Amino acid sequence: MDHTSRAVLAQTQVDATTNEITGFQPLLDGLDLAGRVVTADAMHTQHAHADWLVSIKHAAYVLIVKGNQPTLHHQLSTLPWPDIPEQDHTRDRGHHRVELRRLQATTVAGLDFPHATQAIRITRRVRPLTGRKWRTVIAYAVTSL
Repeated sequence: MDHTSRAVLAQTQVDATTNEITGFQPLLDGLDLAGRVVTADAMHTQHAHADWLVSIKHAAYVLIVKGNQPTLHHQLSTLPWPDIPEQDHTRDRGHHRVELRRLQATTVAGLDFPHATQAIRITRRVRPLTGRKWRTVIAYAVTSL
């Protein structure tokens, strides 16, 4: 999907005997991604996907990092985040909740992921509109930007 126009650029049916990982490159192969930024969820945070996007398609990426990349997740979670300034913060109220988001980003060398140059941490504090108890969720991402 193009984030600006919200147009669907490509889609395909995923066979029940496989998963989305094997369909990533074939789906995007026909698109001119040079100079574009590709975003994807944690399932597509794969070494081969990142290398293919940068080396073959000449695109950049922003990929979510979860437990499917344990070494990278550990590297990101142990960065000195208290010393890294907040880049952005937002407050939303809707969907029966209040959500506060803080975004931090830092340039790092030596991450265990192809072409990764920056690490991102998103801290979300969420509470129901009718409640007082906050829940904190931390998400990490890497980018070649």
